Amino acid sequence: MKTKGNEFEKRVQRCINSGAMWFDKGDLKTETHLIECKYTEKKSFSITRKILDKLWEEALDRNKLPALVIGIKGEKDTYIINCQIQKEI
Repeated sequence: MKTKGNEFEKRVQRCINSGAMWFDKGDLKTETHLIECKYTEKKSFSITRKILDKLWEEALDRNKLPALVIGIKGEKDTYIINCQIQKEI
């Protein structure tokens, strides 16, 4: 499954034209956002508090906004969900 996730991340990266480096946190980055990519071939994907907390902290450490891109493979299509993360304190 990791290979499918890596392929999805590369697809998203081409869409946003990111230059993420191996030593950076998060899967992808732009000037303004740190983007985490998740991909599954299952029927659903759960967004957990652990995922959100990790993404929030890593983005905050880099002075960027967090974003989450989820790919869910359907029978014929792949659904892509873009989520911008906000935290109320």
